[in-house]
Amino acid sequence: MDLTMQLFRTPKGQQEIYSHSHALRPRHRQILFSLGQGLTLFELRAKLPNCVDLEERIEELLQHGFIQALRAAQPQTLAHSQHAG
Repeated sequence: MDLTMQLFRTPKGQQEIYSHSHALRPRHRQILFSLGQGLTLFELRAKLPNCVDLEERIEELLQHGFIQALRAAQPQTLAHSQHAG
């Protein structure tokens, strides 16, 4: 999994934080809560160093629509796209 990937809560994830409507397990809720307004996977690992199966839990949250991931733009790609216009 890409450590620079930005992770954000979806509206479904936000709803879960406030209402417990989907009965997520405590570790999943901890990940959702820790994301705040968004973190990279690297930052989330630093925030939750004892979560040994973090990537597996992130995959589950992604699959069920509680979080979304955005890939960081590569510097070469970004530079190329700025010159293309």
